[in-house]
Amino acid sequence: MILCAVPITAVNAQQRFAVRPLSNPSWVDAFYRQQEGRLYWSRSGIETGDTMRSELVRIFKENAVFQGLDSLKYLSMLPDTAADLDSAAIQVYDRMITDAALSYFMDLYRGDPKTRTKVGSDEISGKYELSDRQYITDLLYKASNSSARLREMVQTLEPSQPLYLTLKNELQTQLESGDRKKVASLAISLNNFRWFLHFRFQHFMVVNIAAASLCYFEQDSVKLTMRIVAGKPSTMTPRFVTYCNEVILYPYWNVPRSIAVNEILPFCRKNLVVLEVLRMQVIDSKGAVVDPKRLDWKRFTAKNFPYRFRQSTGCDNALGVIKFNLTSPYSVYLHDTNLKSAFKEAKRYLSHGCIRIEKPLELANEILDDKLDERFLNASIKGQQPVTKKVGKPVPVFVLYMTADDAANGTVNYFEDIYNLL
Repeated sequence: MILCAVPITAVNAQQRFAVRPLSNPSWVDAFYRQQEGRLYWSRSGIETGDTMRSELVRIFKENAVFQGLDSLKYLSMLPDTAADLDSAAIQVYDRMITDAALSYFMDLYRGDPKTRTKVGSDEISGKYELSDRQYITDLLYKASNSSARLREMVQTLEPSQPLYLTLKNELQTQLESGDRKKVASLAISLNNFRWFLHFRFQHFMVVNIAAASLCYFEQDSVKLTMRIVAGKPSTMTPRFVTYCNEVILYPYWNVPRSIAVNEILPFCRKNLVVLEVLRMQVIDSKGAVVDPKRLDWKRFTAKNFPYRFRQSTGCDNALGVIKFNLTSPYSVYLHDTNLKSAFKEAKRYLSHGCIRIEKPLELANEILDDKLDERFLNASIKGQQPVTKKVGKPVPVFVLYMTADDAANGTVNYFEDIYNLL
């Protein structure tokens, strides 16, 4: 039977199943175009449609929960078993099953967006939407008439990296023990891991805010790990996906306005010595340095302050001597720090939102084509102007929130939900 795009309303009274709107109608249409309009789940052949449908249901029931997915999400998308359908009804019936299958296999491939970390900005995923869909479409097309190939799709799409498998094994353990909190944490982590692993990037970083850690991946394996200092609960580090495109040596710290007017300005109104202690410059709207002694500080408030503060470069700069610029819409970046002792703390949620990293030199040497001059950085040259190093191929950066994470040693660690997001 040739399957054309049939409106849901076209199903007549002979229908014996509840019809629902498709979640991915354009994708389902594209699948059947590749099928040249043929039915997929409702045809006879080497294996009957009943056998293929039964295998899909089995996968939903037996596999999904152990992958951190909600079995009911996909089962509820399936139409009720029906018989003696006319041509219009059977076409709708077939399309509904395909819709459920495509949804499951996509979630298995790149993580369920409703379960993985919610991000405020994602500069990467949209670029791969069409290719991801085509990849799933091709695999399902090739699995036609074979339950075995349908099972093989699960193995093909699910990651096989040890880090992921450790999390998956832990999920099975916690499902058996009935610890719902840990199960929920592991589901988020598994969906996150499938998300960033499915891109198959040569190099990328994952910042886990909840664990206060950063992992630098090379070919899906962790090459470098380090502690970080993340934002306080009152000034949370945002969750986002972006690129690191350049490294700044001897960076200025351009103080965010909230810190400038709420923390530094009140001190300046009392005594300008704070600017000397912090080595702060006053900068006007044109980028010129202004002599603070010539300003009438008493008249400035948080609302009318027309200047900004900039901290001079050097080892006592709040950003240290290395800053990693990110292309995200947030004023958040990775950077060195002049307060190294913070990395020894168990709870490292101390910043205004930016991400201080424990091993900036090692990370910079991983992502830059040329090694940095360590002597130049350790010299703490007074008045040194910032030096910009472009990253040859911008490195993807995932800033996520996972309260269950594999510490790259085969053991899953659990972390406090410090931001109360779960």
